[in-house]
Order: sequence, then C-alpha cells, then structure tokens
Amino acid sequence: MKWRGRFAGSLQTRPRSSPARRCSSMAVSCGSTDMADKGTIAITGAAGGIGLATVRCVQAAGLRAAALDLNPVAEADFSHALDLSDEGAIARAFEAIGPLTGLVCIAGMNARGRVEDLAWETWRRVMAVNVRGTMLSMKHASPHLVEGGAIVLTGSVSAHVGTDGYVAYHTSKGAVLGLMRAASGEFAERGVRVNAVSPGWVDTAFTDRALAELPDGEAIRASAGKAHLLGRMARPAEIAEAIMFLLSHDASFVTGTELIVDGGFLRKR
Repeated sequence: MKWRGRFAGSLQTRPRSSPARRCSSMAVSCGSTDMADKGTIAITGAAGGIGLATVRCVQAAGLRAAALDLNPVAEADFSHALDLSDEGAIARAFEAIGPLTGLVCIAGMNARGRVEDLAWETWRRVMAVNVRGTMLSMKHASPHLVEGGAIVLTGSVSAHVGTDGYVAYHTSKGAVLGLMRAASGEFAERGVRVNAVSPGWVDTAFTDRALAELPDGEAIRASAGKAHLLGRMARPAEIAEAIMFLLSHDASFVTGTELIVDGGFLRKR
C-alpha cells in the first residue's frame, strides 16, 4: 500500500526506492532539512516487533516517527526513553515531541496467572501498562494532536476469546477496546479519529517470550499457524500496514472501530 500524502499535516513526501519494497524491510533515513514540514506520528512500544515495523512504515510514508519506549530506537527520527507508569514522564515526552499527526499505542505486556492464584501485583502491572499507560498516552498526546489526526490503539483477539491462565491480559485488552469506543466520541468533537487494531498471533519477540514461559511452548508455536485460516502467524509489517490504513485519509470516515487483523483466527475457532 502507498501511504504518501494521505495524512493530516503531511506537506511533503519522500518517494519509496521501489514500489514493491515493503516497509518491513525498509531502513529509511529521514533528512533534517524538511522534517519541520512533515507530520509526526508518536508510537509507544516502538522498539518491539510491531512498533519497529510501524516506525518504518511511518517513515516510508514521508512522516516523522517519534518512538516512545523503555529501549532506544535508533531508526526513529525522535527516540525518547519512556516508562508508561510515570505520568509526569509521559506528559514531558509529548511536550518535547510537539504537534502530532497521529498517536499509535502499541506498548503492552503479558503475564500468566489464573484468577485463584494471580498475584495482585501482577494484575496491577498488566493493567498499568496495557490500560493506564494507553489512557495516559492519549491524555497527554491530546493537546498536541492536529485537527484531522488519528489515534490507533492495539487490541487483540484475546479480547474476544478466553485462554486459561491469562486472565489479566485478556481483561486488559477488553478494556483497551472499551477505551477506544468511549474516547472516539470525545475526540470526534475535534475531528480526531480513534480506532484499534486487534491482531491474532504475530511472529515477534513478545510472542517468543510468552511461549518461553510454557513447558509446551515449542509445540504451541508449531501449531500456532494452523490456528489461523491463512495457516501462519502474522508478520509485524502486516499489522503495521493495518495501523497505517487507520492513520491515513483512506480511513477518514472510520472511527470508534476495531479492525481485526488475525488471518481468520476468530473465524476458525
């Protein structure tokens, strides 16, 4: 997909080196001479698989990528170390970035635990990152979002199904979708759209860490592809492309909506 010129605040664009080249493999170097004329997309969780793929897609569209993550993101135009549990740090980060064309909230964490044995601290940490961190990012990005901008949150098919032993994660993703729907009405008053992308299994380090905690993790990985109608896990760039669609003017009449990008995972269950 070509996203050049389809974003609020994007006055100039950079041509792709090859129309067939996917943003998953792009290493775009953004010059400093025309950065002030380009829109900026802030991305939380930018150092992860989906986050980094989104950084690359944003840059391929001729926009600036502002990366917010505990870990530095060398490829981004702006990289800010950010702990989403610190509201003051979140506010300062968005002040430093300035005007925004869009916000993408990808930062998240997972943790095992059943209702009867889940430690309260584990529950609190998952909610602090996945729900509170997302809400605070929206809160402090809000004053900087230009009219016609967009926010994309990251849900999950986990909001629609139940997996034993992951009660906190499933609950948090349901809450993110509720936040998206509630906030879409508030932001619509300013012409800002709010949507969510909900992936199925994605081949990332996040998935690797979750599987590593399981005694049968390798067996689950081997069968994960078969859980999708398309017979494989998603590539990070495929989720990033869906995010780019929701950020772009091609989705100008889309708000308050969850875009499920799961390769037919829910359909197959």
